[in-house]
Amino acid sequence: MTNQMVEDEWSDAPGTLRRLFEENGHPMWVREGPQIVAVNRAALIHYGYPRDEFLALTIDDLVVTDAPHEAVAVRPPAPHVAEHSHTRSRHRKKNGSFADVEVTSFGVTFRTRPASLDSMVDVTDRRKTEALAGYLDVLLATVTDAVVASDENFVLTGWNAAAEATFGRRADEVLGKPDAFVFRTGFIGVERAEAIRSLVETGRFHGELTYRRGDGKRIQIESRATALFDSGGRRLGYVGVNRDISERGYAEEAIRALLKEVLTAQEVERRRIARELHDETAQTLTSLLVGLRAIEESQDLGQALGGASTMRGLVAAALEGVQRMARGLRPTVLDDLGLQEAVERVGLEVGRANGFVVDVQTTGPRLPRLPEALETALYRVVQEALTNASKHASPKVVSVLIHRNPSEVRLVIEDDGKGFDVSEVLSDAQLGLLGIRERVHLVGGSLTVESSPGHGTTICVSVRLPDPGSSSS
Repeated sequence: MTNQMVEDEWSDAPGTLRRLFEENGHPMWVREGPQIVAVNRAALIHYGYPRDEFLALTIDDLVVTDAPHEAVAVRPPAPHVAEHSHTRSRHRKKNGSFADVEVTSFGVTFRTRPASLDSMVDVTDRRKTEALAGYLDVLLATVTDAVVASDENFVLTGWNAAAEATFGRRADEVLGKPDAFVFRTGFIGVERAEAIRSLVETGRFHGELTYRRGDGKRIQIESRATALFDSGGRRLGYVGVNRDISERGYAEEAIRALLKEVLTAQEVERRRIARELHDETAQTLTSLLVGLRAIEESQDLGQALGGASTMRGLVAAALEGVQRMARGLRPTVLDDLGLQEAVERVGLEVGRANGFVVDVQTTGPRLPRLPEALETALYRVVQEALTNASKHASPKVVSVLIHRNPSEVRLVIEDDGKGFDVSEVLSDAQLGLLGIRERVHLVGGSLTVESSPGHGTTICVSVRLPDPGSSSS
């Protein structure tokens, strides 16, 4: 159809109206009922049809329905009525692709007959953007990291649910406020001004900072921030992803404290062994040398026999000292006789040395033996607990219960001593409990500690045992 034909069809309309229809940037067409009777250039370009093919279509040919047999009912507006309708649907182009469209229809008179003028807007990209925005909203609502957004002037524009939980501030409290007003933070290893300058200049920042929540609790945050730009390269603002790493910091602090305790214990043990070697074993060996020299210089057999008898006593004392040091390093009774006997022996020794009674009870089967690593861990837990009790609790009685069944072994150590505040379990005075916890975790067990000042302490360890049939299956 030529432009002249279009003008003839719009012969009863002003020329400006005809040009507005034909040259409009939005796809437009005129239909009488379902039949398309006029179309503008924008529609031809958008749908990919020549004019004569487009005019051979009905609106049903454009609209994609869920059921192929479903007809689209079209009711043309009455003549000279200014009513209009607004519909959404999906259209098929000539090349087979689809477009989500919004069509606004107006009642007009065309060729002296009532018709409908349809103006179409392709909203495919907008629908995708809306879907993406909805997905991002869901993602921000469910992500566990605190996501914070700001404009180019660092005024807060985004604050997800995780940010509310992490920082202890509601979104309506902080949105629209300057970043510096909300985040009165301390940067770790870098000055705040330097961190901001790096973000502005490079568009990126990665570092750690400290933040005091509304409830006064200070937390440590790992933060990654980046600048956002539009398609033209203009900076829109910044978005930061923040993770609370306070627990990691506490764990690292605990590990450092435990390592310090281990190194200190090693040095104490080395000094003890060196002192015993110097004060006992070395002196005994020196006495042996003197005795051997006396035997060499003796004038008769009786004098030599007397010196040999003395040296026998010195050798026995040296042997006893070496055996005592060996037991301190690794109790042979644990290897030879098992956990119960080893615990009874260490309980007897510690109790005698510190003036309290250690009562050891065992229930359940004793055979087969527990795995070596588990026996060692439980023995060291008892040893550490008794050491803690002797240093800090001043008890009269310490009870040790070892209960075993086919599926687990439980160790309960209870004293009637001074007790302590469990919340201070990581304090310097209770680093022994930190060592106990680590030993228990290494064998896959669980640990509970119950104590309060003046009411003693109960330590309970539970370790599940491997299924005896699992290795054979």
